[in-house]
Amino acid sequence: MSKTMMWDETDSKGFESECLFNEDSRSFEVMVCTSGQAVCRSESFLAAIDPAQGMGEEDRLRSMMIAERLVADIERDLGDH
Repeated sequence: MSKTMMWDETDSKGFESECLFNEDSRSFEVMVCTSGQAVCRSESFLAAIDPAQGMGEEDRLRSMMIAERLVADIERDLGDH
């Protein structure tokens, strides 16, 4: 299974988020990973369209919302809310 980086960012608090596209013959999976202060969280979903030529707007928005939620989850787990 090949992986392609779709986007990545680091926020002002140092939390790193990245969005990867996993391609296999059965489905198109998007995986969002967020890490900070030695804590990592990830979540994946099936892409609405084949993102090989670029992500669809719906998938991009969904991945960004997931990243924001994962950062908030990590902050809460660390007591930084």
